[in-house]
Amino acid sequence: MASTPTPSDAAVPHKRGPYAKSSQTRDRILGAALDVAGAVGIHRASVAAIAERAGVAVGNLHYHFGSRDDLLGELMEWVQAELIREMEEAFRGCDGYLDAEEASIRAYLAYVHRNPAYVRLAEEARLHRPELYREGISTWLTLFREGLEEASRSGEIRRLAPGESASLSHLLLGARYFLDQMIEGVDGRSYPGDDTVVATYLTFVRNGLSKKELS
Repeated sequence: MASTPTPSDAAVPHKRGPYAKSSQTRDRILGAALDVAGAVGIHRASVAAIAERAGVAVGNLHYHFGSRDDLLGELMEWVQAELIREMEEAFRGCDGYLDAEEASIRAYLAYVHRNPAYVRLAEEARLHRPELYREGISTWLTLFREGLEEASRSGEIRRLAPGESASLSHLLLGARYFLDQMIEGVDGRSYPGDDTVVATYLTFVRNGLSKKELS
């Protein structure tokens, strides 16, 4: 996971000329790298295979990214930006914190289904680019914490003790990580389906954040 970058220049309609073409080439390479890395990981992926899939010369990869670690870093930022945009889109029209949590987890699951390489890339970032991984974790924890604190102030969830939002943010982020693992089937079990996963997740969230005092 990585911090939210500025959206790709290729997505900005008024860009023209060589700079726009260069940006579009970068996006083609990143898209090809995501496809290839989904099967074997970025550090085992063939540079020639990525270049062929992107329709560019191998030299273009070195020109735009320099090294595999640089490519991994930019790829993580690229997919993270896309994921956050999709989650922000899902938030629109939501009525309160719990409604937004359901929309958010569904958007997250949909993204991971479409981009199974995301889980593998996040693990590679943790191993090979720990500073990038930590930066991404910090971004997600901030988003979770701010949402929890706003819901607590508004009275939608129970009043949180000092420092509790930080602990809860780690738990919520950890739950997402292990949803990745469930989809991957790391325990050999079949995936139970999004509806079951979402219902279980929301029960976990509601029980932990209910305004009813726990005995």
